[in-house]
Amino acid sequence: MDFPVFSQEMLRWAVGLLVGFPLAMLLMGEAILRLRRHNRPIVTTLTILRSLVLPTLAALLLLMNVVGLPRGHTAVRVVETVMWIFLIHAALSFVNDVVFASAAEGSWQSRFPKLFLDLARLILVLIGACIVLSTVWGADLTKLAAALGVGSIVIGLALQEPLGNVFAGMMLLFERPIAVGDWIQIDGTTGKVVQITWRSVHIETGTRELRIVPNSSLYKGSFSNLSRPDTLRTEVIELGFSYDDAPNKVKSALMAVLRGIEGIPAEPQPVIRTVAYDSTVRYHVIFTVARQEGVAAAHDEFLTRAWYAARRQGLTPAFPTRRSDAGDQADLAAWGVARPAELLRRFPQFSVANDEALAGLDSKVTVTTYSRGERLISEGERLPGLYLILSGKASLLIRDVAGQEHEIAQVGHGEYFGESTLLSGQASEVSVTALEDLEVLVIPPEAVHALVEGIPRLGREIGTVLDVRRKAAHAARRVKAISH
Repeated sequence: MDFPVFSQEMLRWAVGLLVGFPLAMLLMGEAILRLRRHNRPIVTTLTILRSLVLPTLAALLLLMNVVGLPRGHTAVRVVETVMWIFLIHAALSFVNDVVFASAAEGSWQSRFPKLFLDLARLILVLIGACIVLSTVWGADLTKLAAALGVGSIVIGLALQEPLGNVFAGMMLLFERPIAVGDWIQIDGTTGKVVQITWRSVHIETGTRELRIVPNSSLYKGSFSNLSRPDTLRTEVIELGFSYDDAPNKVKSALMAVLRGIEGIPAEPQPVIRTVAYDSTVRYHVIFTVARQEGVAAAHDEFLTRAWYAARRQGLTPAFPTRRSDAGDQADLAAWGVARPAELLRRFPQFSVANDEALAGLDSKVTVTTYSRGERLISEGERLPGLYLILSGKASLLIRDVAGQEHEIAQVGHGEYFGESTLLSGQASEVSVTALEDLEVLVIPPEAVHALVEGIPRLGREIGTVLDVRRKAAHAARRVKAISH
């Protein structure tokens, strides 16, 4: 019986494959395990190479160099075609996982348009297909291109609108009027671009809705890119006030509100302009925020605090609520009392006060309201009086040598701050910010001195509070100074 005779070359290939293939699989498997423990993105690509490309390559070498089949044999061509498919798959995985999927947020890879990635994948697949057809199957690419050209005309006519979106997407890609992460406004809708695909641009609106806009609509129509030329966004709010309110007083009050809102930077400087006289005096409040995402929050914060500021300043907005001519007495009436003396007696510090100690306070004290987050007093500012909290809560802050603010105490109902007003001409050693909507009774310095003379116990208590808070502020500054 005759057995096939193998040449020495075939034997060498057979032994090489018998030893080399398991060894290569073992080494690559060990490398994959090590990289997986370190969460390396290249693991997916190496897994494809080990599980698909390497066995197919071994099979191809076996057929050609051990079995001895010629290059043009159908079995060899099929296996080589499969190997090229797996290689293209590995290349696509490498580009996606290593270059883009592991990109840090904010990097150029994370902002790369998805449409461009899809085009790159398509080009890579087409190149691989051309290599396989030309080198493996011996196809004449010239005749194939001619056939595809005729077919593409028919397909193009049938898919005119979808292809229009594709080419519009390509033009948007090359011109780059928008990018992923930009805020745009189109047809009355404002949103953030989250994805750019072959057919459309995906926009996430402020209400967390996803709007799909065809590429052709963006390319042919007009839209506003709210993130260009930079991320700064300018907001304009129109307000109206009574003719009885002096414009400069209105502007000063509104400007103070703008300066107290954290999301509104000092530069570019906010502007308030008088724009018209009709049923009211109308003003435009113009300010800038760092990004489009902050516009709604700054808008809300300004309008909220403007109400409190107008109430404190006695200003009358365009659509005023009904209020009493008695002014602050109307605020006191909400407490069910007619006089500040009766109001003060509700608190332990003033419970033993006599009429003489509280005489004449009705026309001196005021009830004032502040919005949550508003700054009542800034460190170093001259104090208008002693603040007694009727409702709400406030934070007392000091600034360290590095300019950072730190809380030293919180005060609530029945407590007070501004105790330094006892010292004539004394500026505040702390800053005060409202933690909740705050209603306070402001007692001017001369009234505080009169109360202390009539209620000695109150004077001792204020002195103790002054000493404790001063020590707390000093200790906080010293600790922060040492840490720096």
